[in-house]
Amino acid sequence: MSRESLPQGVVLVHGLWGVPEDWTWVRRELERRRPDVQVEVPDLPSHRLPDAGLLADAVEVREAIVAIPAPTVVVGWSYGTDVVGLAAHGMPNVARLVYVSSPPIKAQPDERDASYVDTMEHMLRDEHGRFALDGDWWLNEDDAGRRLADEVRASLKEHPRRYATKKTRTDPVPAEAWREIPTTVLLGARDNLTGADQRAWAREAVADVRDIDTDHFALFNLPELVAEVILEPLLGPAR
Repeated sequence: MSRESLPQGVVLVHGLWGVPEDWTWVRRELERRRPDVQVEVPDLPSHRLPDAGLLADAVEVREAIVAIPAPTVVVGWSYGTDVVGLAAHGMPNVARLVYVSSPPIKAQPDERDASYVDTMEHMLRDEHGRFALDGDWWLNEDDAGRRLADEVRASLKEHPRRYATKKTRTDPVPAEAWREIPTTVLLGARDNLTGADQRAWAREAVADVRDIDTDHFALFNLPELVAEVILEPLLGPAR
């Protein structure tokens, strides 16, 4: 691989109800291993503005991609992968996508049905109709088998989960960047938020799907591994 094709920038996209600080540990590893690679972590507008959704989030991430050196690796965690799949579409400066804890979603040209959100457990809603998973759920280690480091738990308390608009779930999905750009999907072997059908679909859709020894919270629990995968063109395959 020539020097010109090696990644010079990394864009990290947070998940639903999250904050840019959720990438603290992965970013720290990236900057320790390759301080010459520029890292950007956009703050999704669907978590800041009452009317923004998936499409607006994709625009924000596209702006981040344009603003940093190419070639670029674009990485999403959980809902962030939905955003990545739109934002990177048609962008020749994006060399690679990394999906963390979520498989790609298929293109859907029409508004999507998100009525299931109204029946989900542990869900809170505000006066604008936005929704958020109860912050206490994230810190409950008995639920979903989460085991978070003390530093991570402290950060989650300092940066509470945020309300997101329902348009994150209802906006159409007009593009599938993962079909046109080399993509790696990391799925936690103990992630009970990713079902068997989703795992089967991921392997059908993407050539490079890897099971890793964690739950849904890979960016908290395995930041070294996630950073290694992101930098593989520079460091070689993660072990």
